[in-house]
Amino acid sequence: MPARWGRLREDFIRWVTRRHRADGRSARVSRDRVYILPTRQGYLLLLILLVMLLGSINYSSNMAFLLTFLIVGVGHNAMWYTHRNLLGLKATVLPVKPVFAGAAPLLSLRLEETDGRPREALRLAAKGQEGPPAFLEPEASVDIAIALEPRPRGVYSLPRQRLSTRYPLGLLEAWTWLTLDTEVLVYPVPIPADAVQAASADGDGEAEAVPDARDALPDEIRDYRPGDSPNRIAWKAVARSGRLFVRDSAGGDAAPTWLDWEAVQGSDPEYRLSVLCHLVLEANASGQPFGLRLPGQRLGPDAGPEHLGRCLRALALFGLPGRNPT
Repeated sequence: MPARWGRLREDFIRWVTRRHRADGRSARVSRDRVYILPTRQGYLLLLILLVMLLGSINYSSNMAFLLTFLIVGVGHNAMWYTHRNLLGLKATVLPVKPVFAGAAPLLSLRLEETDGRPREALRLAAKGQEGPPAFLEPEASVDIAIALEPRPRGVYSLPRQRLSTRYPLGLLEAWTWLTLDTEVLVYPVPIPADAVQAASADGDGEAEAVPDARDALPDEIRDYRPGDSPNRIAWKAVARSGRLFVRDSAGGDAAPTWLDWEAVQGSDPEYRLSVLCHLVLEANASGQPFGLRLPGQRLGPDAGPEHLGRCLRALALFGLPGRNPT
């Protein structure tokens, strides 16, 4: 039942906002985009005012009439101030920093005030997540952020955003729906090859351990010892076995390292991607050039933050059709 009500709510919101264009990277809150309704406290006050009005009529009390309509006037002004607190704001979505699978992406919006008045108690919400209230000075800007729910690896679109306020009395809530969008990139979770077991298992359910490739290594490859230079790590051997090996020969330092999909043991593609993600991070930390080979794709050899980003992006998008809604 909750899932059904959730779908009905989403369908109703899409129907209400059907006349709104997609916002892209920024949007300005206009009058036709602001919605306002009483809060629970507001509905309770309306009920109290109705009782007060009936009592005033019944007893023909001028003072009761005066008090009732005075409170109604205060509520009417509160409605104007609540609506005005959102009107004219400019919202811009900031780039979402890529995260690893299992971590929560951070959605950040920059709110700008251009009408010369302060804005109070602004709240950002998306997909059931709501941030703390924010205050905006006149002719200034402020960044507000919320953590989205963790997602598997891939690339996603942002969920619909809700910017709301209950200023000044909390009797009414004004809100606007935003469809600001930017890319949300989720990398595979990095896993060292020796920290897990291979995906294949026998009939008893016991997983087969990743094989040790030390016996198949050339003579100039040996186990890593504390103090060895990271530039001498044999990454191809690491990809096969998940253990650290270094080259004894000085001539091996100049050759670039290739991290190959076929060199990672295991039948689960997600496991292979996670191991390659770990190896890419380790190779980048060593500072030496490295390349990445995936089925149908080859990156490098190169070094530096841009190359690291390209490799991690390739791992995040491997085998996926495109962007998905979060």
